[in-house]
Amino acid sequence: MSHFNKPLGRGRSRGQGILSLLMLFALVLFPLIAVLVFEFSRLYLAKQELQNASDAAALTGAATLASSDNTNPTQAHLDAIESALKIFKSNTSLGVPLSNSVVVASPSLLECASGEAKLFFEFLNPVTMLPEPITSANGKVVEIRSCNGSDLAFGKFLGIKSWGVTAVSTSAVPKLDIVICFDVSGSMDDQTPVTFSKRVWDDTLGGGKIVYSSVNGANGIMQGRIFDILKPAITGTSLNGTFPQLLTESYWNAKTYFSEYLASYYGVSGLRSGGVYPEAGAPPGNCPPGTAFTFDGFKTFTDVVVNIDGNTTFGGFSYDGYAFPDLATLIEASRGNLENSSVFSSSRANTAVSVSPKPGYQKAYFEAAQKQLKPMADAKEAVLTMTQILNTDADSHFGFVAFDADVGVDSASTEQWHNLDDAAPYGVLQGFPLPRVTISKNPGSTQFSQVNTSIKSCVPLGATNIGASVHAAVQDLKSNSRTGSVKAIILFTDGEPTVPAGPLSSDPEANARLAAVEARDAGIAVYTIGLAQNPMIIADQEKILNDTNSDPTTGGMAAIAGHGSTFNLVTDSSQLRTTFAKIARRLVKLVSNK
Repeated sequence: MSHFNKPLGRGRSRGQGILSLLMLFALVLFPLIAVLVFEFSRLYLAKQELQNASDAAALTGAATLASSDNTNPTQAHLDAIESALKIFKSNTSLGVPLSNSVVVASPSLLECASGEAKLFFEFLNPVTMLPEPITSANGKVVEIRSCNGSDLAFGKFLGIKSWGVTAVSTSAVPKLDIVICFDVSGSMDDQTPVTFSKRVWDDTLGGGKIVYSSVNGANGIMQGRIFDILKPAITGTSLNGTFPQLLTESYWNAKTYFSEYLASYYGVSGLRSGGVYPEAGAPPGNCPPGTAFTFDGFKTFTDVVVNIDGNTTFGGFSYDGYAFPDLATLIEASRGNLENSSVFSSSRANTAVSVSPKPGYQKAYFEAAQKQLKPMADAKEAVLTMTQILNTDADSHFGFVAFDADVGVDSASTEQWHNLDDAAPYGVLQGFPLPRVTISKNPGSTQFSQVNTSIKSCVPLGATNIGASVHAAVQDLKSNSRTGSVKAIILFTDGEPTVPAGPLSSDPEANARLAAVEARDAGIAVYTIGLAQNPMIIADQEKILNDTNSDPTTGGMAAIAGHGSTFNLVTDSSQLRTTFAKIARRLVKLVSNK
């Protein structure tokens, strides 16, 4: 019996040991494991809540960047940080508000003790995904790194009071591909203040002197705005304040003759230096007396100059260190007769002009004149502001189509005109810019600089082929836009379709509407801007540009194109900047909500 009792005693002892061990696990280790699981669950929740807060902040920052209406990249990025931080602070982590969160200047500072929350912002280039300076407009991707320190529920029993969690979030500004169709028809400087003058030699005044006579046309003394002087049809006039001037255009409305047209017609020497051009250093064509007819029986002029002071009657102006005290100085500077003493004397300008000659007078005149070409100068400034906003606030790629009766093929495209008159003809035959910049699908090829350079180069030219410009823009976007981008065309015109040049129809209005149909079918919005320099043109512009009648045969281009297109009527060129900025806001809002 004793033989069998020994093993039984040892088995009972072993069982008691296992039971004790299990009790030890149950009383010590299992609670510890449960505590660890609980703490890890809390940390995981804290990390998820921090990630959610960071994601929301990044999305808000990107949306703010894409709708800031700001031309200053630094301010746009600061605004994005401010809005992102506000959203981040409105969140909680483990029930504790993140309202005390701070932005740090370096990722090395992202170490958070209990109750701390920190964020580090970077703006990345969407092509390289590398950080850009806050001053760069190329920072289109908002990246936020954040940390948060949380107390552990039972960590103090383990000697660990708190534990930090981190998150990384990015949000990219969506892509916008946009082509600007820009009207460069001759009427684009119809609000320019100019003076018509007849420059002749009068040998009865002392030893002889150049005289600059005012011109009295069919509508009165010819000084003031081009439109008011000529009183053309509602579509405006092709006569321009600067090259190409197309001076014969004055006859059709003001019944005045450009002197060289008359000279050509009668086969005689003209008042503009006997037909010699360029004319720097040349006196009036009737010097010496009898050399050329003065056409005193006609309403005749030799020169049209821009009133660079912006006034109806020129009253004197200084520009970039050059004095222009009177009309005589404007005319002689425009001809190149104030560049040096030699041309000053040989042109006889010294008999009428009070200033001293010096190099750069002609350049100064034309620079000052360009600033007064209305509405062209206002339109350029407005479009350049818009491209700056879009380049700052969105991941934008740009295209550009300048149009008159036609459109160009590339950024170097030109149209040939004689710089003073085509009917005579008179002046140098030269190429004037009609640029077109094709939008690019290549990463990083924004064409921003190329488009801005093209905008600045534009001058008023000929007629108005709206359909050709929109058709070209649609084809460019269909072929070269980026996958997933928002696509839009901005059409600016001061007129209405006037030439049956196609390419979609020989009827100008049908041609424009068919281009809008192409945009509609390609999913491209067309934002139209109509500048009504003459109130009488408003009805015609609304008919062809409106956003209310979508009938493809009778409707407006914005309505036909659809996809959020709008029509914007402007009755004063000073309103253009506000109008273009409004469209920029609408576009980036559309992009940010996509």
